[in-house]
Amino acid sequence: MLTRLDPKEGRSNEIVELVASEPNQGAAGRLVEMWVKSALSNWLIRFPGRNKQYDESLLLFIWDLAGSALAYADWAGLVAVLMGEVQTSENLFTMTIYRNILNDGHFLQPVSKLVLEASSLSAGADSVKYWFEAQVNAWVDASAIRQQRNLSISELVSGLIQNAYMLINWEHVARAFRPEY
Repeated sequence: MLTRLDPKEGRSNEIVELVASEPNQGAAGRLVEMWVKSALSNWLIRFPGRNKQYDESLLLFIWDLAGSALAYADWAGLVAVLMGEVQTSENLFTMTIYRNILNDGHFLQPVSKLVLEASSLSAGADSVKYWFEAQVNAWVDASAIRQQRNLSISELVSGLIQNAYMLINWEHVARAFRPEY
């Protein structure tokens, strides 16, 4: 995923320098993790002191992370939880989406309508998945042209990214920025 911060574009120099300064692979991975989390957090909150030269790459990276999280969500499981057929899901992305739906009327009303109008669990899952994908894509598009972003989607994207962090092997990412890789 970090290929968006391509060295030939001059955007990965900071990461390359971090990795080069730390011979221990585990420590290098933690440095990369801290850099990525800080850069994404600063971008998400629009911190005025952030290094804006990475904004375009970070937007694409955020879109990749959010898209991956949506791809790994269990949409049928989400609809089953929403319908009360099951109490919970073991899928972290699914539960993040579920909590956001329950906590935000901007999600609850349209998602409830999609689920109620669906002819089956599978159809409901597909409808809800496509709706969320469209919402995230619109959020990314608005971010790309620097329009005000939907706060509800911003919170969801942030939560999904936090979940994705737990699945990233940061040592492997650091290794990918070493010259011998």
